[in-house]
Amino acid sequence: MRTIESEVIPRLLLIHGVSPTAPRARSGVTDADVELLASHLLARSDDFVDEFVIDIEARGIDLETLLLDLLAPSARLLGVMWEQDLCDFTDVTIALARLQRVLRKMTARFESTEEWMPSGPAVLLSVTPGEQHTFGLSLVSEFFRRAGWSVVDELAETEEDVVRRVRQQSFTVVGFSLSGELLRDRLASVIKSVRKFSRNKNVGVIVGGAAFQEHPEWVSLVGADASANDGLEAVVQSQSLSQLLKA
Repeated sequence: MRTIESEVIPRLLLIHGVSPTAPRARSGVTDADVELLASHLLARSDDFVDEFVIDIEARGIDLETLLLDLLAPSARLLGVMWEQDLCDFTDVTIALARLQRVLRKMTARFESTEEWMPSGPAVLLSVTPGEQHTFGLSLVSEFFRRAGWSVVDELAETEEDVVRRVRQQSFTVVGFSLSGELLRDRLASVIKSVRKFSRNKNVGVIVGGAAFQEHPEWVSLVGADASANDGLEAVVQSQSLSQLLKA
């Protein structure tokens, strides 16, 4: 871990034109924007939500910032509002469905102006079987696609679904999301099966989600190689793993 933190990650960041010492600026998106989007998702029509997001895009904010500083915090805020009984399960479900739609439309607009040719290593991204929180995984997928990775999204319902996928195709990295403790042991079992049955015997495993933000010690407990707090970090960590596994 010291080698990854002190050597591998800084080199990768420099390659991609990012200073390894400077924090990523939250330019153009405010906490008020996040709160407004969350409230609009709960109370307004799809067209109103679209107009709100387009107005924010018009400030000249890039897709990375929109994903990390607007959509992801809005999803987290909806979760907090649910936990505090400020809205019910149905409200949150509808709001997250709207947020998924915003994500698809937003990335489609950016894709139409950029040359997207996935030619890099393959990554399998999946929720832990039984996990209900999937929006964060959608965000992470977009970051991998923008970095040139060949992405396979898998909303696996069982461990066998994941095993079948890693047997069918060779992946450089497999990533899982986990939101809480309830499915921790199941994730450990799935990761063990991935390493046993994967076509790539040197596959890297990365994890993310609220569970690992609250309990970073669980990363090794479930048998993963690394964790990430957001989509950008997931790509950097996976690139690091890819280089280390080649070595």
